[in-house]
Amino acid sequence: MSCLLGFLRPEDGRITFDGLPNNDLTIRRRTGFVPERMNLGRRSTGWKFLRYMARISGVPRAEIDERAASMLERLGLTSARHASLREYSRGMLQRIAIAQALLHKPDFVFLDEPASALDPNGVLLVRDLINEEKRRGAMVLLNSHQLAEVEKVCDRVLFLHGGLVARAETLRNADRCVMAIRLLAGSFDATTVEQIAGVAPAGDIVIVSSETERGVALIVRQLITSGADIVEIRPQTSDLEGIFRGAS
Repeated sequence: MSCLLGFLRPEDGRITFDGLPNNDLTIRRRTGFVPERMNLGRRSTGWKFLRYMARISGVPRAEIDERAASMLERLGLTSARHASLREYSRGMLQRIAIAQALLHKPDFVFLDEPASALDPNGVLLVRDLINEEKRRGAMVLLNSHQLAEVEKVCDRVLFLHGGLVARAETLRNADRCVMAIRLLAGSFDATTVEQIAGVAPAGDIVIVSSETERGVALIVRQLITSGADIVEIRPQTSDLEGIFRGAS
């Protein structure tokens, strides 16, 4: 990640974003970064810190106050906006670090262990923010050892070993809706399920795929009409822990 952000130089090759080198100022302005640990000027308040970061990030002057207030509210820090950063807890400092990375609506978001030091509510908030950034169209690169969280928010994953890519996997297809449907044992005919879903069930699990959620809903309706009892429906993702064990 340090190489991608231009803090370290690669020994070979070059790094570009949209055809521009990673140290280009245009790219820097389009980048948001949350380090694992961020050294903040503790004399500043949360409000002054965010306004300062907004200015150097190129946020239009007329929008600075609105953006800062919005991010403080989104990160649950409005009541502490005028408190000195030295009074912030470790979790609050992590939240203000996330706020400064997102307030200028970057195209490239780099998160290094963003849930570090956060309580369960904070972890859920980070998950929601990542999904919001993805829907906004930003590229989000998450560096984390928390496999469960990676599995919940990431579409693709790279495992690194010794600084090299040991394995690359796609966890979910961005252009298709893939669901795992668990059927009640003894309630279905495997041949009929295969005809409806287009794939044979493995035990009492059948994996269905469609371009839209409506397509999946149609398959589910047909399964129920055929007499199959459905116990569970969940998004189908790769088994990240199993992949990790195989890559390590």
